[in-house]
Amino acid sequence: MRVLWRISNRCDLEGLGGERTDGRWHTAARGKRIVYLSEHPALALVEVLANLKGEPSLFPDAYQLVKTAVPNAISADTVSAAALLHDWRTNLAQTQSIGDAWLAANTSALLTVPSVPAPESTNFLLNPRNSDARHLAIEWCKWIKYDKRLFHLSPRTAVGP
Repeated sequence: MRVLWRISNRCDLEGLGGERTDGRWHTAARGKRIVYLSEHPALALVEVLANLKGEPSLFPDAYQLVKTAVPNAISADTVSAAALLHDWRTNLAQTQSIGDAWLAANTSALLTVPSVPAPESTNFLLNPRNSDARHLAIEWCKWIKYDKRLFHLSPRTAVGP
């Protein structure tokens, strides 16, 4: 049994967000469901922090950590960083086309992919419409307060003549 982690406002693996919002490894479309998972809770947090945009004072006070049990027999395909173009970390079109093709082919419940902010780490995409996906189980969901030091920005120093 493997454990995968997710940070989400929802305590489920339905993947409804994939229908509404593009992600690193997919383009949004009606009926296109996808769930992003990470190999470790710290990586899930890094992924969320890398995608936060805006004013730090408006960031949420807490996040919901989702612990998911994945049986070893679950089908998985893999995309290694070595198989990607040299600019894969900034080439959204490439990574999205890979994820979209994988979702359309429906060959496995999971796709193993490298993390962009931590490329030596691994994320997993879940296709909730694959028949193996029903074997994944949420063990628990827990709200955790953010450590506000994660949002600390140093004051800018005046530069110029």
